[in-house]
Amino acid sequence: MRSWESLTIAEQTLMRRAVSGCFLAGTVQNYGLALRWAGAQDAPPPRSYTEGEQRALVLRLAAVALDLAQHGLLTVRESETHRATVPVLVAGAELRQVLNDPGNWLHTRRKLLLTAPGSVCDHWFEHAHPAADTSALPTWDELSIEQREVLVCAHEMSGMLTGAFGIWEDPPPGLDTAQRLAWVGQQITPLVPFVRDGWIEVHHRRVEYGGAFTVIGLDDLGTALADPAVRYEGHDWGVGVGCIFTYTGQAVWRGAWSRTWAQRLTLD
Repeated sequence: MRSWESLTIAEQTLMRRAVSGCFLAGTVQNYGLALRWAGAQDAPPPRSYTEGEQRALVLRLAAVALDLAQHGLLTVRESETHRATVPVLVAGAELRQVLNDPGNWLHTRRKLLLTAPGSVCDHWFEHAHPAADTSALPTWDELSIEQREVLVCAHEMSGMLTGAFGIWEDPPPGLDTAQRLAWVGQQITPLVPFVRDGWIEVHHRRVEYGGAFTVIGLDDLGTALADPAVRYEGHDWGVGVGCIFTYTGQAVWRGAWSRTWAQRLTLD
């Protein structure tokens, strides 16, 4: 079986999701993230792909997925076909049709899962989801509460820092511009080192574009989070400023803190 390092970024993206049993929908955006984090020449700008850009990439990714499937490395299953309790394998001509349909890559109307045979999962799982050597980093107990909150936020699916479902409170009313910037500067202090080290990426997520986001760079964090329109003070889920681990950050999290956090969560 091929080494993980010999896979292209497209192949790695598909296999990373397959060994974890992720939906086919969302894969194109993950591909964009992987390209940007790898510094690839064809990486998208620091934002999400538009729907048109995603559709333009589907045939390319579909061809890669089909090739992986033909080599027995990847499978596609549908989790709600005829109310089956076990996801049903999609194969043959139907597989090609399913993968070439852009709607299946963009939406979850059909619960299509990328999966992989057990032997493939055993071979590649630790390469797809590695743990970094973090012996030089502080322990979980040595982190501040604010640092822990940011790390857990990046680990969670929603990952919201601001807005109705965020972990951070809004600035108090009545502050002038300078005071608001100073207040926000203190709030983002635990986040800044993680962004600077390339472990966490911060996103401005907007309601009017169906989950679209732009990346907020390190130098713009204070100004962006001081803007009420960016922070978002409404009540819609998933709107405002959120954060996610990069692949580097995920490896650090697994190597340093994930097990301790999970144990504390179980004890609580």
